Amino acid sequence: DAFPAVRLARQVGAAGGTFPAVYNAANAVCVDAFHDGTIRFTDIVDTIEAVLSEHTGSSGLTVESVLDAERWARARTHERLAVRSV
Repeated sequence: DAFPAVRLARQVGAAGGTFPAVYNAANAVCVDAFHDGTIRFTDIVDTIEAVLSEHTGSSGLTVESVLDAERWARARTHERLAVRSV
C-alpha cells in the first residue's frame, strides 16, 4: 500500500503484451511533468493507472506494436495532463 507504483508495475508485468511499454511511456511523461512542476509527485501513479486503464493491449507482440503502444501512451498521458492543468 505504501508503494502503489510497485503494485501497479507487478500487475503490468503479469498482463504482459504492450502494457509494460504503456506503463514506461506514461511514467516518463509524468516524471517530466513532475520535474517541470506541472504535477505533484502523488499524481504520477494515478495518471499512469488511468492511462493503463484505457489501453486495450495488442493482439500480437511485435516491435511495431510496442512502439505504437508507447506513442499512444505518451500522447494520451500528455492529453490527460493538459486537461488536468486547465
